[in-house]
Amino acid sequence: MSSTMIIRRYKDDDFEQLAEIYNTAHPDEFYREEGQFSLLPWAEDKHILALLDSSDVYVYEDGAILGFCGYLGRKINWLFVEPNARGKGVAAKLLSYIVPKLPSNAFLFVLKSNVRAIALYEKFGFVAQQEFMIDFQGRNIMLTKMIIKNLSSV
Repeated sequence: MSSTMIIRRYKDDDFEQLAEIYNTAHPDEFYREEGQFSLLPWAEDKHILALLDSSDVYVYEDGAILGFCGYLGRKINWLFVEPNARGKGVAAKLLSYIVPKLPSNAFLFVLKSNVRAIALYEKFGFVAQQEFMIDFQGRNIMLTKMIIKNLSSV
């Protein structure tokens, strides 16, 4: 990481870089789940594309885009970091930037098995509020809803 690091709003020109990060990082969410999953590429996922247009999205840039996050209202929709940039504070810097912008009782959903992400969110004051099972590609997957109640302490 160099001193040229910036966090800025997403621009349409960033689309390809965000798509590449999402497509390479998204499968890693399932690292502790059994079996293989078939995940739609970013550019083919109509739900993701609609969400992108309506969300506040920020990118972490240090020469190239290394990560991004986005939220809509109270819900954090994404936090993805380029796999080669993991462990260098990119996700923490993005969260530090967006959490103060979030309204009270902001929340997110995370796979219960994604203990690395949960540990990061807990450092920012998120707590597990609810767990529930979803059917994802014919398999039962446990999700955790995490909420942050007191943003003034972050």
